[in-house]
Amino acid sequence: MKPGIRPRAVKISLLCGQLLALAAWSVGSATAQEQVQLPLPPGPAPAECAPVSAPAQDSVTLKRTFFDDFDKIDFSANKWTPHYDGGFDQISRRWQGYDWVVKRTAPAIREQQIYVDPNYRGTAGKSLKLNPFKIDNGIMSITAERVPEELENFLGGFQYMSGLLTTRRSFTQMYGYFEIRARVPAGPHLVPAFWMLADDRTWPQELDVMEAPSHVRDTIMSTLHWQQPVGQANKTACRTPLKGYDQDFHLYGALWMPERIVYYIDRKPVGQVATPSTFTKPMYMLVNLAVGGTWVGNATPDTPMPVKFDVDNISAFTMGEPDACTTASNGVKTCQGK
Repeated sequence: MKPGIRPRAVKISLLCGQLLALAAWSVGSATAQEQVQLPLPPGPAPAECAPVSAPAQDSVTLKRTFFDDFDKIDFSANKWTPHYDGGFDQISRRWQGYDWVVKRTAPAIREQQIYVDPNYRGTAGKSLKLNPFKIDNGIMSITAERVPEELENFLGGFQYMSGLLTTRRSFTQMYGYFEIRARVPAGPHLVPAFWMLADDRTWPQELDVMEAPSHVRDTIMSTLHWQQPVGQANKTACRTPLKGYDQDFHLYGALWMPERIVYYIDRKPVGQVATPSTFTKPMYMLVNLAVGGTWVGNATPDTPMPVKFDVDNISAFTMGEPDACTTASNGVKTCQGK
């Protein structure tokens, strides 16, 4: 039996615990929790992601390791980084800074937006003072909109701009529960997402907790990408119907355990998949609003803009002890769950 998991024999205690958990956090609340209790669907989980249909038999209790309620965003503190990782440019044979275009979009899938932030200079040599992150009464909105025509030359010719936040310079974790409370947009040619990547820059080890690609109506997708032991990349996805998800805030989460990954909406399990044997690296969290690309089709001048992705809070929890987390010399906190 794994630490923190209660067997079916304590059925009455489990029911009471679930009621207490619901009392501590309603879906409409933005209150932070020091711990969370989640229902666990019957196992074992299948190799391909499958919906959860049977009622929960057990529960797991986790303790909080990360929380941001977005009263403010301070990029100088490195809690959130507004771009992908830097890297080596094979063409120029030199290391590129974080103004490099490929660190601010996903060229492999031909996304149309460039991710900007208040300090982003593009090719202008100074800040362009573009801010896709707006905070109002504790809600952080990531806004996708058209680039002003006079700035396109400084932004690599991109016609759309949006925002991306990652914890890669502040927080990573192996195993545990990762959650966002958000109101997700449903406009055309959009991919709002809350997801995770391995902290060592290798791919694929990717956990897409929540994606809402606009070409799949009233559906939340949760996808797992991993490397087979023989080296081949693989993926499997669950599709959860959620009509009108853009009208209200919902909790979207993923519980990553050594033996399985369970997806949740509003703290109810909706899908699960067996954890691949190679899925063993700490991961950091990302939240972004992508525009266009090969998946959802290209935006056009008729595509409604601007569009907002409203985020109330983001949390992480561990089945271990939060005080067992370590902080490296570069300031990155890493938690190892059980």
